[in-house]
Amino acid sequence: MGILHAIRIQKLVADARRAHAQGDGTFEASIDIDPRGMARVRNPMKKIRKEIDLVVRSVEAVGWECVGVGQFMYSIDMEFVRAG
Repeated sequence: MGILHAIRIQKLVADARRAHAQGDGTFEASIDIDPRGMARVRNPMKKIRKEIDLVVRSVEAVGWECVGVGQFMYSIDMEFVRAG
């Protein structure tokens, strides 16, 4: 994991923590996939699923529950609700 990747995950978790502290009922996260970068990976779907799992685990640790994961073109959108 590179430093830019770590910074992006850290910012995503900080946004999730801020939304939870403000009392928001939902939180939406999105990650972009670089198709050129995926061409160099031996098993790109495995890497993408690993990234989704990392984001979901990180955001759920803040107090959210993942209710949906969807793909649009080269983006993965994830929806979270407050864990109850």
